[in-house]
Amino acid sequence: KDIARLEAAKAALHKLERLLPATTMIRDCYVGIDGTFEVEAAKQKLYAICGIKKWPKPVYSIVKDEGTPQDKKFVTAVQIATPSATLQMSGDEKSRVKDAENSAASLMIRALQQHKYV
Repeated sequence: KDIARLEAAKAALHKLERLLPATTMIRDCYVGIDGTFEVEAAKQKLYAICGIKKWPKPVYSIVKDEGTPQDKKFVTAVQIATPSATLQMSGDEKSRVKDAENSAASLMIRALQQHKYV
């Protein structure tokens, strides 16, 4: 009995997942003072989008690391594999790796929206 209920709940969740677009998760966007586009908690939102779409997890890499130890600047890229292509996006230069990854994720989310992936 419990297994049947669990299976019915799983089936209902899968149907609901297909009905809700991934873009319902992408709110809280803003443009920074310097004109950069940012999505709050972009890394988590991109991870969730990939999960909903059944894509592999995003992969981040540092593409630029320069400056003195007291004044480091980083640029990261994020790469995701979709069924039709592997997409890569570099973010804006930031002073922390975490912020650079969020920048790349923000721009990836924006690109996914513009190209109707989500």
